[in-house]
Amino acid sequence: MHNKNENTMHNQIILQQISILGILSVIGYFSAKMKMFPDNFSIGMNKLIMKITLPLMIFTSLSKFDFSLEVLESSLYVFIFALISMFILLFVGTITAKLLKLPVHSYTVHRIHTTFGNIAFLGYPLLDSLFPGGKGLFYAVVYHIALEGLLWTLGVMIFNKSNKIGFWSGLKHLLNPNTIAFVLGIIAFLIKLEMPFIMDKSLSGLGGTTIYLSMVYIGIMLSKISIKGTFKEVPIYILSFNKMILVPFLLLMLINMSEHFFGFRIEDAAKAVVVLQTATPCMATIVIMSAEFGSDAELAAKNVFLTTLLSVITLPLVYWFITIF
Repeated sequence: MHNKNENTMHNQIILQQISILGILSVIGYFSAKMKMFPDNFSIGMNKLIMKITLPLMIFTSLSKFDFSLEVLESSLYVFIFALISMFILLFVGTITAKLLKLPVHSYTVHRIHTTFGNIAFLGYPLLDSLFPGGKGLFYAVVYHIALEGLLWTLGVMIFNKSNKIGFWSGLKHLLNPNTIAFVLGIIAFLIKLEMPFIMDKSLSGLGGTTIYLSMVYIGIMLSKISIKGTFKEVPIYILSFNKMILVPFLLLMLINMSEHFFGFRIEDAAKAVVVLQTATPCMATIVIMSAEFGSDAELAAKNVFLTTLLSVITLPLVYWFITIF
């Protein structure tokens, strides 16, 4: 897949990037513990990232991205395998939740958190660093679109079996600043938009803060979690293994076998993105959704905390899988 020097370089990048992300998270964690921020600061920070800096990061990166027929073809495979990965994760999460005989609210959180990962706050910065020039980000957004589609339809139905939120209401969540930025970025590329230097510098610079803000935000969120007893929660370790090692490895094998038997070709970067996005730790948004739908929000918070810590080990391991298989 790669030569030895390229493998070494990418492994160094992912280790460096995760180290950077870890330091930023620690800064956010201890800043919050020292009560440097006012109440509800994290809510405003979440909106700043999701509605301003991340959309700008997507738009400015994609507007300069060098598209090709290979990229467009691989993006279709990313979307398909993203959906496949999430259905496999949901299946595995359902099996283990039943085997563990979890209470009903914990059962739901275990299934949902096995399925959906922290692909925006953690995945985007990591993949943009691994595959610079917009390619990693492009495939990451394609995966994100697939995830959002499932989260706000099937995910909501799992959370709320009475289905108070309808199918079309769920789909409305797909129309958000990030998907709009994705479309506008593609249009800007197609019409070869060249922004004035001052405008480009301002938007690119603000978008570039996403990596720093998102990881500080994760640190702040983790500071609110009671870690007492978290490291003794066996179901979280099982969830972590399934989500961040087992299923990404199975997905990689499935993609490789599909290429061999069906003859299609998915670009190396696209393959790496879909597998690494599958391997990201638990999605922070699920904590909020768990509270809203009356599920086990405390367990959801513990899932986020422990899987985020373990990802420092598991993400480099998964990338190593990708380079050797």
